[in-house]
Amino acid sequence: MTSVEQAPTDKSVLTYSALNTFRNCPRKYKHRYLDNLRPRERADALSFGSVIHSAIELWYRSIANGNRLSIVLDFIDQQFPLRAGDDAQKAMWHLARAMFTGYASCYPTEDFEIVEVEKLFTGEIRNPETGRPSQTFVMAGKVDGIVRRPDGMYLLEHKTASSIDASYLDKLWTDTQIALYSFQLRQLGYPIVGVIYNVLLKSRLKQKAGESEVEFESRRKELAAKNKSGRSTAKRQLPESDEDFQARLDEWYSRPEAFHREHIYLSEDRLAMLQDEVWEITQQYLDARRRGKWLLNTSNCFSYQRPCEFLPYCQSGFNPNVAENLYDITLPHEELTNADSDAPVF
Repeated sequence: MTSVEQAPTDKSVLTYSALNTFRNCPRKYKHRYLDNLRPRERADALSFGSVIHSAIELWYRSIANGNRLSIVLDFIDQQFPLRAGDDAQKAMWHLARAMFTGYASCYPTEDFEIVEVEKLFTGEIRNPETGRPSQTFVMAGKVDGIVRRPDGMYLLEHKTASSIDASYLDKLWTDTQIALYSFQLRQLGYPIVGVIYNVLLKSRLKQKAGESEVEFESRRKELAAKNKSGRSTAKRQLPESDEDFQARLDEWYSRPEAFHREHIYLSEDRLAMLQDEVWEITQQYLDARRRGKWLLNTSNCFSYQRPCEFLPYCQSGFNPNVAENLYDITLPHEELTNADSDAPVF
């Protein structure tokens, strides 16, 4: 399927992103999901991750095409149209091309069968005590992929990371969103037994800028002063060409450790616990909505080593001028923009 299964029109759609936002900070939830504010500026890391995510989707949708690597590389080229004059775009373009060329080489064939790509779904949220569906909400979401292996069906989840260590792998176990979506997909007839995390590392290599004439002259004089002859044979370091830099990146991505796949099996106890948590959060939301109380959780203002995107707005005392200057009005739940559901969203 390429669209969300139709939800009852008298129920609001709940996504994991909205649920998690409300749990972490009700005020942030109000900004994004009730006031429909979205920051105009997006972090480069998020933009790059989105490009790679879309490239992998195209890769698996084109699995029967013998030219699919060229198709994906052409797509990557199109995402960075200003790279000739924008150093940031050029750096991401180099990285994306090398990363995906290496990915295609690392995984020329797969040990799984693709069942779904970018699967959208809706499912019931049930009272864990009675088993009855919520009269207010349904859960909606999208997973990167569903694959079949000899031992069962798995979610395929794509991630880019700066490094992979024991701490990073341990955090994958805490991925509540994927566990929750696995439970929902089970209810829709997909017997998910686990998750395959498909992790692509981001190389830290940088294109060499070379020396200016002033920098070279300073270095030449310093070297000459250390030489008994008072001379230096140093040559000016020139900027690294795009071709040479791409070759260095390609060599880096030829290593098998540039890519990693982690298999995690789902615990029945954990899935049951998640249903309790989801139900409880929906009840807290209904109470907040009834009372019109959207509390500000300041302990969440600097999560993930960066400030919350709504920090300037909160610091201003919710000044409408700040909202107008820093944010756009956009519908929430962008992950469901291809959905064909007319249900309201939470």
